[in-house]
Amino acid sequence: MLTLKNNSQPKLYFSVDGNTDKGQIRPRNEDYFSFFIPPDLVTRETLGSLIVISDGVGGHLAGEVASAEAVNVLLQEYYFGDYPKKLPNRLKGAFAKAALHIFDLSKQHKDFSNMQCTLTALLLKQDQYFIAHAGDTKAFLLRSKNFIQLTKDHSLVAKLVRMGMVSQEQAKTHPYKHMLIRALGESPLLPIDIYTGTIQVGDVFCLVTDGILEHLTEEELQMYLLENDTLDNIQKKLIQEVNRRGGCDNMTILTVKVIEDDQN
Repeated sequence: MLTLKNNSQPKLYFSVDGNTDKGQIRPRNEDYFSFFIPPDLVTRETLGSLIVISDGVGGHLAGEVASAEAVNVLLQEYYFGDYPKKLPNRLKGAFAKAALHIFDLSKQHKDFSNMQCTLTALLLKQDQYFIAHAGDTKAFLLRSKNFIQLTKDHSLVAKLVRMGMVSQEQAKTHPYKHMLIRALGESPLLPIDIYTGTIQVGDVFCLVTDGILEHLTEEELQMYLLENDTLDNIQKKLIQEVNRRGGCDNMTILTVKVIEDDQN
């Protein structure tokens, strides 16, 4: 767990926890996550803190390379690249650079041919959040016991559900439920979704790869997050339960809890 203090008004702490596991079936873990909390106040106040998660697309070569490269390039480009000062545009520019990097690698190296990955980034700056997203890795927000998905899945079945052609129940067992219609590596130019909102004390942001919800429902995920325990312990228990139920995919969970200054 890493806790950082936001010195702007209102004063907040962000507690970041993350756990990942390869599961019971896959030979290696193609998920990857990282985050950067600027150590100096000026950078933290101007550019914020960035939490990123990625899932290498199954069935493609070098998924673990794609996910790690995408996360690290995004972090590097966001903080050190030459991009607009406006944060959503800066995030878009860094995301585009990461997407182009994965595409170029997949074309330049035979061992990386057609590699792809999802990418979801959560940026926290003072009392605002920004999310940049492509793929079916999910970002949720738990607020006052309400649990909502902040991102839209870029999968074929999710699109069919939104079009009313497949029910939510049918989607759970659909043979093409893991087929993505948008991912890094498929094209040098990748459209992404940007979401933004305000942060409140007590919020818990939760980023998960699809292996978590392969064996858990969203309601069960919410119940875990509401348990009276540290989020790190909750994550470890959750992963243990997913593995007990089969662990058919890699699984990663990241949480960010917003805590009021005077509570610490």
